[in-house]
Amino acid sequence: MALIYFPKTMLLLLLSCTLSFAGHAKTAEESKTFINFAVQYYPPFIIEHAQEQGVLIDIFELFAAQYHYQPNYPVYPEKRSTVEIERGNVDVRMESEHWYRGTMQMCWSAPIYTIEDVFVTHKQAEQFDVNGLNEHLFLGRFGYTYPQLEPYFDSNLLQRKDYYSEFDILSVLAGGSDKSLAFSIVGAPTLRWLQLKYPVLKSTISVRGVSDVAPLQLQFGRTQRAKKLCDDFNHFYADFKKTEQFKQILLKYGL
Repeated sequence: MALIYFPKTMLLLLLSCTLSFAGHAKTAEESKTFINFAVQYYPPFIIEHAQEQGVLIDIFELFAAQYHYQPNYPVYPEKRSTVEIERGNVDVRMESEHWYRGTMQMCWSAPIYTIEDVFVTHKQAEQFDVNGLNEHLFLGRFGYTYPQLEPYFDSNLLQRKDYYSEFDILSVLAGGSDKSLAFSIVGAPTLRWLQLKYPVLKSTISVRGVSDVAPLQLQFGRTQRAKKLCDDFNHFYADFKKTEQFKQILLKYGL
């Protein structure tokens, strides 16, 4: 068997090329900006334990790939995510300027979807009267604010029980516990999504009217990194929302 002989200069050249390639690969990886997107589950916009991740995540992943961001998706309770973005530990989260009760100046995305919130009760509940809310029991989500109900809560005129998800709330309503008194407020897209997944919610839950309308947005923090992220996303989204791909994402989630 013949041995292949590489001159010393050739070996040095090969080594140099190898190191140069490795250096370029490392530089490309390091060029990505790592960001924290605080997740609160809110189907079909952010979905828990599903192959489909939700409207917001699908859009954000496309944006991140184009702008060389590397998203991390830590799961936070609502109140904690609000605190962490104000502290600068979170770069972006799902929110609406209409819902936000903080006092800090934040950067916001353009509206991604208009949410129509609806009053819901058990189907066997008596006629629901929004003028007599103090006679009912409200089922809400931990950390959520409900602008139209806050005066009732502040004055202790309305009893409130909190749950971790819309699914938990609707399950309690569907179960019939306090069915003559209990009600909630749920986003119409979330209600439709869960009723498609769990038909029992369709047969037991009634919509009693619209309570509020608000734009669903992304809220970005106050750090320079978050502000640049906000500017980049709004630049991306201005064109993306006009595309067929955006329409297909909405259709994918029944919107």
